[in-house]
Amino acid sequence: MQPESLQVKINTNWLLAVVVLFCILVAILYPNIQHTLGSASSPVTDIEYLVDVDNQLDLPAVMNVSSQQWQNHPAGQYSFGMLKSPHWFKFTLSHLDAKQAWLLEVDYPLLDKVSVWFAGNAGILTEYHTGDSLPFSLRPVANESFLFPVPKTEQLLTVYMRVETAGALRLSVNVWSESDYISVVGEYSIIMGLFLGLMLAMGISNFFYFVTTRSRIFAVYSAYVMFLALSLASRHGQGYKFLWSESPWFQQHALPFFSIIAVAFFIIFCNLLLEVKQHNFKLSRTLTRLAAVYLACGVVSLILPLSVINSGFLLMLLAGGLLIYGVTIWLWIKGVGFAGVYTLASSVLLFSGFMICLDYLNIAKLDVPADYLIVLGAAIEVLILALVLAINNNQQRQALQVAQNQLLAKAMEERQNQESILAAQENAKEDLEYKVQERTLELEIALRELSETNRELQEKTTLDALTGVRNRSYFDKKYLAEIRRSRRERTQLSVVMIDIDHFKNINDKYGHLVGDECIKSVANTLKNALKRPSDDLCRYGGEEFVLILPSTELAGATSLVEQVRQAIAELVIKADGFSISLTISAGIATAVANPHEAEDVILAAADQQLYLAKDSGRNNVQGVFLSDDADTSQE
Repeated sequence: MQPESLQVKINTNWLLAVVVLFCILVAILYPNIQHTLGSASSPVTDIEYLVDVDNQLDLPAVMNVSSQQWQNHPAGQYSFGMLKSPHWFKFTLSHLDAKQAWLLEVDYPLLDKVSVWFAGNAGILTEYHTGDSLPFSLRPVANESFLFPVPKTEQLLTVYMRVETAGALRLSVNVWSESDYISVVGEYSIIMGLFLGLMLAMGISNFFYFVTTRSRIFAVYSAYVMFLALSLASRHGQGYKFLWSESPWFQQHALPFFSIIAVAFFIIFCNLLLEVKQHNFKLSRTLTRLAAVYLACGVVSLILPLSVINSGFLLMLLAGGLLIYGVTIWLWIKGVGFAGVYTLASSVLLFSGFMICLDYLNIAKLDVPADYLIVLGAAIEVLILALVLAINNNQQRQALQVAQNQLLAKAMEERQNQESILAAQENAKEDLEYKVQERTLELEIALRELSETNRELQEKTTLDALTGVRNRSYFDKKYLAEIRRSRRERTQLSVVMIDIDHFKNINDKYGHLVGDECIKSVANTLKNALKRPSDDLCRYGGEEFVLILPSTELAGATSLVEQVRQAIAELVIKADGFSISLTISAGIATAVANPHEAEDVILAAADQQLYLAKDSGRNNVQGVFLSDDADTSQE
């Protein structure tokens, strides 16, 4: 037991070291990355705003509003929390090189309606109307963020902007040169593509683990990763751009729906991975019920009004995140397995999500882009938890193997004790012999059951053991399927019953081994004669074969079978020192399956034709076409 505990401790400490080193590396590189991204754009900070409380203002009225009525947002942070009233914004653009193409960016893709007017000295130069409540195709520039081409002019531009949204109203306005934006956003797209690709790969790989191991923890983790990726894709606009671009309704509900479902699977995963049930049964049951509530709320979020959803789901994310974080810390203090690593791996993601919720609710303000921190936190968490899950699964497998070895050693020890007792105490001989017989009987029963199971499996296979062609069981299913297709498609189906002439005489004269060789030779000749993939050869029983020829008229079937008959008549079979010639008789029935008749009508007709061929002297082919009115035969 001591080596197992030591192994768990080594794995846990190693994971803790990886998490800490990764976080330190991110902390060192993050300022440089932010500086590189920020230096390419010019953020617009001097923005004035006006609240349209009654929702009655239009552009002419706003342009005539006195400067005293416009307000400046405190400290230049343009985050207004959950406000239902439309907001008007005004700012100026100057010192823009008219020779370059410029873009105005509103970097928050969850705004419902965004209208922008560029005004010059002579009035409005151009205007745009977009938002995630409108189809993605209406955007001036097909991008996750809202991009508006700036008119090329030397004069001072005044920008008026109207924003209306049912969620949090956040405004991050930047001015880019088109070349800089293409360069920087290209890098950003690569990073987000790698991140989403990582999430997709982790989700699919863990789903495959679930399929192969049937361990539900892999399925839960896969679902959590996929819904987390979809929620982040919804938040950053990739989902609306690539997945549901023509469904503004779903775009309005996507973020709360995916986020709430992700939290539900996060709760289930925590409950399973940390084995909360073993430490507190009531807490485990509470987590299970809470996850069910979150799943139900996620579905309900698709039909509730947006105003209710946007306020409620943030509180649910806060409550769920804090609860799970508290549970993991409690288990960490108790010294439970991977609780410490689980807590650290989730810290960045939970902290970022927590701060975003506070920011959306206008409770706290952020000076850092927590939206990007949450992507980083998700990547850290997904990778570390995947590693934890793999190590945990490996340890469970090793523990199971150790338990099996211990049981085996214990069984061997018991056997040795029994042998020593048998040698020392003669009076226990009968009892021991009875136990041995009992064990032997159990083994025989088990072997008999295994033999019966193997026989059933062999009987269910579709290949005939002697000839290698399809067997009777396969024919029954194939025949029924082709009958139904013939009825559905109104196509002719030909069924051919074939029998080796005087086969009993061959068996009596040369023996069954030679007879088997004859059967195999006939089967090979028949199989080689079939050229279409849809045609099937089956061994019907003994020396009888049957052909299923879909979409085949009687003339075509007769020609094919006649060629086979001639080929077999000319065939000389050499087996066990004998040279044997044989012939076949065949009966053909062709019809378009009648929905008012039984399925075996065509087969029965083919069997009748076979007996007619035998009565006609054998070594010949008889055929009949079954029409709806009357039967017509053709030899």
